[in-house]
Amino acid sequence: METHADASGTRRLGLLSRIRPSAISPAASAHLDLVRAFAAWAVMWGHVRAIFFVDYQQLREIGPFLKVLYFVTGFGHQAVMVFFVLSGFLISSTAIQSWMSGRWSWREYAINRWSRLHVVLIPGLLLGLLWDKTGSIVFASTGLYSHPLEGFGGAIAQNQITTGTFLGNAFFLQTIVCPTFGSNGPLWSLSNEWWYYVLFPVALFAGIAWAKRLIWRAMPLALLVVCLSVFLGSEKMLGFIVWMTGCGLVFAHSGLRQLSRRWLGIYSLIASLVVAGCLTAARIGKPAALGSDLSVGIAFTLFLFGVLHVNVGGKSESYATIARFLAGFSYSLYVLHFPLLLFVRAWVAPTQKWQPDPQHLLCGLAAGAVVLGYAWLMAFFTENRTRAIRDWMRTTIPRFGSG
Repeated sequence: METHADASGTRRLGLLSRIRPSAISPAASAHLDLVRAFAAWAVMWGHVRAIFFVDYQQLREIGPFLKVLYFVTGFGHQAVMVFFVLSGFLISSTAIQSWMSGRWSWREYAINRWSRLHVVLIPGLLLGLLWDKTGSIVFASTGLYSHPLEGFGGAIAQNQITTGTFLGNAFFLQTIVCPTFGSNGPLWSLSNEWWYYVLFPVALFAGIAWAKRLIWRAMPLALLVVCLSVFLGSEKMLGFIVWMTGCGLVFAHSGLRQLSRRWLGIYSLIASLVVAGCLTAARIGKPAALGSDLSVGIAFTLFLFGVLHVNVGGKSESYATIARFLAGFSYSLYVLHFPLLLFVRAWVAPTQKWQPDPQHLLCGLAAGAVVLGYAWLMAFFTENRTRAIRDWMRTTIPRFGSG
């Protein structure tokens, strides 16, 4: 168990020794739930458009409505950056709070993080296997499973349905030593999430050990950080920097005083404009630096600081209930949606993508609604069972030492 050691060591910790992660208000918790749900929806609807409909350059008629539609359904990647910031904020806050209170346990942390991801990932891999295997047999003539899917890189779904790839994804090695499983490309981010969960506490306790001059502990932890960084590579480490902006938000939320209503309104407006500017730059590609993952992550972190202080809806039980409901199947939606969407595409549009005319837009809306219902139903058996899975793991996994 981590303790505060001695007084001099604690003084050397500087800001970390004085930080006390602030509790999240009911209103802020509802806001975060809604943001998480919207991010998952952005990924899913973006894939509905990309799987079923022609690219923007292939549109026969381009009106204002379609310009807006294609613009707002193109933020799937940026939505994943939102997930990273939210994860960095929530996970680092919990870890720091546990350490500060002397309750930190590697075993408990591992159980919480492993159960959170696997409760959906394992069913997601099995269901993806079902949809992809069935689709590649029943709809083999479409070529959707035996050729690279247009708009989604050069991966071939049926070539990635192997036992090794399944196991690699189950242990979060996708995009590191193996591809994502089958057609389920969105699984790339789960690899990032897991290894950020591992990297953060190792780096945190390496820094604490250095501050306390516990070289015998700091050296192996620092070496492990270096090894993990090399193992993950530069692209995933850039994502970790985005994830760490959420950790920076923990310090800002705890250390800065509550803004007055007037200044909160001004700040929220400016932060919203900054986020909008970064997202627009990400879509049009100019300027590239403003639309980069890091810029989007920083901009959203600044925006989230304002969100945490907005009390609108704080006394509305219906708002909190709706936000909680939508967030309650957001993870399942993210993990489960793609193989089913591709299966539906092979079934109803086997030869070519649709033009976004009214009839086909309704069909796309129906496909998205089916996937939403599917994810909501599966959440009863996946993420809604997270607590039960954790309790089972706590009673099954033996303890080694004190934590």
